[in-house]
Amino acid sequence: MADFKNFIPKTALCLRDGKWAAIEARVLVPGDIIKLIGGDSIPADCILLSTNEMKVNNASLTGESEDLLRNAEKKVVNIFETPNACFFGTLCTAGAGMGMVFKTGDNTIIGRIANLATSADTSEATLAIEVQNFIKLISVLAISVGLAFLIICLSLKLPPISTVVFCIGIIVACVPEGLMITMTVALALTAKRMA
Repeated sequence: MADFKNFIPKTALCLRDGKWAAIEARVLVPGDIIKLIGGDSIPADCILLSTNEMKVNNASLTGESEDLLRNAEKKVVNIFETPNACFFGTLCTAGAGMGMVFKTGDNTIIGRIANLATSADTSEATLAIEVQNFIKLISVLAISVGLAFLIICLSLKLPPISTVVFCIGIIVACVPEGLMITMTVALALTAKRMA
């Protein structure tokens, strides 16, 4: 969410009380008329009323790297494909235009995406669960074998210091040091096969 705050432009050129004035972008409301000039970040979701060779870059929203020409006269039913709309967080790269704000803040397309991203369940992947279960199993096994060795050696009246050192050695020896490397190689090979 903090990253999305970087999309918000500081000011917007807005028609208020019959005069054009630079106002804070956060105080825009639906129905405001704003001017957009090449180099401006779009401050809200807008329907374009007029354009002059206006192009926008929707990379932050759709991932498209090409600049898209905007045209106020052309309309398409799907809001995402219509050339007479521009969206909050995108960039006006060329030309100029004038638009009417229809969505602001969390109600914008990118705001709704941000809310969905923060409200999504972050359940663990099956692989992560399996690795954790394996680590727990190895840990229990290593400690059990180490303690069994300690009890047997102490019952046989062997020197306690040597017994404790061997017990620690057994526990450490059971730790799979190559697990990280093995997992990384396995995932890399799987990714290569999928590609």
